[in-house]
Amino acid sequence: MALLTADYDVSVTLAVALLVLTLTKSFMCTTASGHTIECDRCKTMYRGDGGHWHEYSCDPIGGSFEVAISGFSNKVSWLVFCAFHIGKAVEKTGFGKRVSLALVGSMGQSALGIGYAVCLAELILAPFIPSNTARGGGIVYPIVESVIASLGVDPHIGEDPVGGFLSFVAASANLISSSLFVTGMAGNPIVASKAASIFGIEFGFSEWAIGASVPALLIMFLLPPFVHILLRPKLDFTNLSQNIRRQHHALGAVSDQEYRLCATLLTCLVLWVGTPYFGIDATVVAYMAIVILILLNVLTWSDVVKNHKAWDTFFWLASFIVLAEQLTALGVTDWIGTSLSRSLRNASPLVCTISLSLAYFFSMYMFSSISSHVVAFAGPFFAAGHVLGCPPKLLTILVALFSSLAGILTPFSTGSVAIYASQGYISQPKWFMFGLLFSILSLVVVFTVGLVWWKIIGWY
Repeated sequence: MALLTADYDVSVTLAVALLVLTLTKSFMCTTASGHTIECDRCKTMYRGDGGHWHEYSCDPIGGSFEVAISGFSNKVSWLVFCAFHIGKAVEKTGFGKRVSLALVGSMGQSALGIGYAVCLAELILAPFIPSNTARGGGIVYPIVESVIASLGVDPHIGEDPVGGFLSFVAASANLISSSLFVTGMAGNPIVASKAASIFGIEFGFSEWAIGASVPALLIMFLLPPFVHILLRPKLDFTNLSQNIRRQHHALGAVSDQEYRLCATLLTCLVLWVGTPYFGIDATVVAYMAIVILILLNVLTWSDVVKNHKAWDTFFWLASFIVLAEQLTALGVTDWIGTSLSRSLRNASPLVCTISLSLAYFFSMYMFSSISSHVVAFAGPFFAAGHVLGCPPKLLTILVALFSSLAGILTPFSTGSVAIYASQGYISQPKWFMFGLLFSILSLVVVFTVGLVWWKIIGWY
C-alpha cells in the first residue's frame, strides 16, 4: 500500500520496510539445527523428540537481517543489475541510437513505415536493456520526438494525430518488446523465479522467448495499422530525411567500441539462447559481459559506479525478492492463492487458466508500476493456478506476457508510457480508451493464435 500512496522513492520505502521487519523480527530464520522458524521465536525453548527440551539456536535480530539482505545474493538481482550495465554500454557508444536512426531512415517513407521502424528498434534493444523506461525513454523516445518535430508537429498545440500515432505506437512497442524476453523488463525475472518456486519449472531466456514469440510478434505487427485506423495521421515528410541525415552525421563513423560491443552482445545472445546446451547460467553470461566490456574499454569502472539506475533497481528488486520469498515462507501466498481458487474450483484447468490470467491483466488498473504489480500478484495467481491444476507453462507465459502488455491500459503504468503520454498528443481519456481497445486486440490474439501456438509446442 505504501508503494501506491507514499511520495518516497520505491527504494526508500523498501529500505524502511526491511528495517522495520528486521527490528520486529518478522522474518523466517534458520536455526543451527536447520529448522525454519519465525525469528521472534529464536532463543525460545521447544519440546523435541523424546520429550527433551531444546533451544532454538539463532539470533533474532541478526538472523532477521541476514534474511533482509539475502536478496542481494539472488541470481535474478544480479542478472538485471548486469543487464543494466550492458544497456549503459549500448547508450554510451551510441549504438542504440545508430540502430534506431538507421531503421527510421530506411523505413520512414510512410506513417506505417515509421511505426514499424520504432517497433523494430524496440525489438532489437529489448534483450539487452532490462529497463523498459531506460530503453523507451532514454534511447527511442528522443528519436521519436525528433521525428515528430521533423514532421512539422508543434509540441505546444496539444492533441495531434501525428504525434499521437507515433507516441502510442512507441509506448505500446516498448511494452510488447518487454514481454518478449525475460531480460526485457526488470520485473520479468520475478515471474520466472515465482514460476520456478511454485510450479518447479525452469522458464529461462529461451523458454520465455519461444513461448512469447508468436503472439507478441503478431501483436507488434498489428500495432501500427491498428493505431493508424484510430488516429488517421497525415504526415509531411519534407524535413524528415534531412533531420535523420543530420543526426547520422553527428554520430560519425562506427567506432571500435561499437564493434566490440556488437561482438559482446552477439556472444551474450548465443549463450543465453543456448543455455541448455552450454550449461552456463544466464546470470553468469551477463556478468561475463560486464567484465569483458570493462576489459575492452567499452565501459569503465566509473561508468559502473555512476550508473545509478542499475544500483537503484538492484536494491529495490533484491528487496522485492526477499519480501516475495518471505510471503511464500509464511504461507501468505498459498492462502491468497487458495482464496482466489475457490470461485473457480468447479471449472476446467483451461478455463481456470484463462480466468486467472484475465483477472491478472485487468488488475493492472490498480497499479502505477508494472514491477509492483508483478511482485504483488504473480505469486498469488501462480499459487491459485497450482491449486486449480492449471498447466504450469501456459499460466506462466500468460502472466509473463500480461505483466507488460497490461501496461498500456493506463497512461501512468510505467515510466516509458508516462513519458509518451505526458507529451499531450493524446488526451488522458482517449489514452484510456485507446489502451482498452488495443488491450482487447492483444487479448484476442493471445487467446486465439497464442493458444494454438502453445498447444503446438505442448504447453497444455
